[in-house]
Amino acid sequence: MPPRSDRLPIALRLAPLWGLALVLAAAPARAAERGPGGDAIASEDALPRLPPAREVIERAFENFYQCDLHADLDFVVRRGGVTVLQYETELLRKYVRGMANELFYFEGDGDRRGIRVLRIEQRDRADDAFVYLPELQRIRRVVMAQHADKLMGMEVTLEDLEIQRVDKFEIVGRSYSALDGEPVHVVTLKRLLESAYDRVDFFIAARDYAMLEVRYYRRGMLEPYKTTRMSRAWMEYYPHRVLPKRIDFLDRDAGTETTLLFRRRDVDPELSASRFSTLSLEKSLHLSELGKWTRERGE
Repeated sequence: MPPRSDRLPIALRLAPLWGLALVLAAAPARAAERGPGGDAIASEDALPRLPPAREVIERAFENFYQCDLHADLDFVVRRGGVTVLQYETELLRKYVRGMANELFYFEGDGDRRGIRVLRIEQRDRADDAFVYLPELQRIRRVVMAQHADKLMGMEVTLEDLEIQRVDKFEIVGRSYSALDGEPVHVVTLKRLLESAYDRVDFFIAARDYAMLEVRYYRRGMLEPYKTTRMSRAWMEYYPHRVLPKRIDFLDRDAGTETTLLFRRRDVDPELSASRFSTLSLEKSLHLSELGKWTRERGE
């Protein structure tokens, strides 16, 4: 059930979306001998020209996260094949002095309409985050340390969607495998700060460094409790990057599946840095120029 509006500040104590942080986790790469679906894993000795694990993960993060963005997103949550929650979100992201600034505007009907979230990435401490609640006409600062909290009633957390940086992790394993018949690097990372998961494996396409799957593991677990999937069939190609149009989150503990679909997306659009402020949260209009965007596209 959607959270009551008086509990929304608690539900929003996560870093903001996208991005989809998206992180995948699997069993430790060094212990695995077979890949997903039983595909055999080639040893690194047999592939001497493999790039270092740090280079692989840096290129994957750069491809996935390091761009300004204007997007419309649809979220759908299902339990047992039945839709239990859905809503629309508009996202703006701009890098200012190398740090990500993100705005989210919750659209559609219901008690989420008009909620706005601002996240400002910080280098040496927790990110700053603010939420505007239209029913209160007030801005509340939210605690970003609660990475594992659910976002707006979804089974997706801010930890799934936050911007990922290699220096927030320790590289603890790597292998070479196949996923749906495609060669992939599997890089196992352990988060340096406290987190809901113990380790995470990123399945990264060998040919273009696109993220294809992420699996999360808790301490001592051999099977992932949460998986993020980005099928090659849903990839969209931009200059110098490959991004998924659809992302599927599977939470085995909760028994839910959440689908994130990009209805539209502009990569590296012209965005003013002045939009990314608490003043923007107080404005009654959309945070972006969605109306202008719609008219320009004749929709």
